[in-house]
Amino acid sequence: MTNIYFNVAYEIFGKYYENRRHEYYGLRLNMLRNRMRIGYDMYLSGAMLTSFLCMLLALISINLLFYFFGVPELTGSRISAPQWLFQFSAYKRTAVWLTLNAITGIFVFTAVYKTFVLYPAVMAGERKRGIERMLPYAINYMSSMSGAGVLPLDLFRSLASNDVYKDVAVEARYLVKDIEVLGGNLLTGMRNLALTTPSPSLQDFLQGAITVITSGGELEPYFKIKTEQYLIENRQKQKEFLETLGLLGETYVTAFVAGPLFMIVVVSIMAIMGGAEMIFLYLLIYAIIPFGSAMYILLISSMTPEA
Repeated sequence: MTNIYFNVAYEIFGKYYENRRHEYYGLRLNMLRNRMRIGYDMYLSGAMLTSFLCMLLALISINLLFYFFGVPELTGSRISAPQWLFQFSAYKRTAVWLTLNAITGIFVFTAVYKTFVLYPAVMAGERKRGIERMLPYAINYMSSMSGAGVLPLDLFRSLASNDVYKDVAVEARYLVKDIEVLGGNLLTGMRNLALTTPSPSLQDFLQGAITVITSGGELEPYFKIKTEQYLIENRQKQKEFLETLGLLGETYVTAFVAGPLFMIVVVSIMAIMGGAEMIFLYLLIYAIIPFGSAMYILLISSMTPEA
């Protein structure tokens, strides 16, 4: 079903993107690092179609709200507005309606499209963290097999078939596929994987392994050294994460607990005195606080290491 949707989107918008490879180099690299099995032009065509559909849905929703509850009545004074605007006061409600529709349409379209553009980078970052969490244990596994006399290519084959190591196993599968399907050798496959992996640690490990193999050295001592190095780095990252989490907790309390409470009190008092619109209070309660809290949840979830 997803493929049909992206094919339809490509038929509509594909011509615009197919000759712009150089403009989307960063996106294509992130899609490769995320192992996405779709071309950048088809992906962006899907992003464009989804953005238009979401914008249309948002405009229908906001106009239904206007139909049932009316267009917000914004008040002003001669002090706060230029004199020439008052000759158009009869069209104020129409202007407010057009402005809110335009803002909603532009905001929704831009937000959805940017989300699609940023998604590969975010997921590549998530894969990077997943790889670096499991890398010490995967290298330790390879070290044990290397000590038993297993050949380097068979090490990667075994790792690729072992789903316990999650994203590291996925990377190993691409290395094995590069060798067995595309006809490369072990060193070429390792170099290609080092160029496309989202993890600098895996890249460093592969480049070191290439040096050891080409110089005729022993892999087992190299694996043991790298295992100890990455375990120490993981413990340091855990400590930094706990410090960052404490800082984020304090920021959340300030921005989305104490701050909104203060604003709710201020806006309520001003509304009672006739100096503020209740629409701002509704936006704060039903949009800003839930949206901000959801963003914090996603942020912390993306940063939290898996157990």
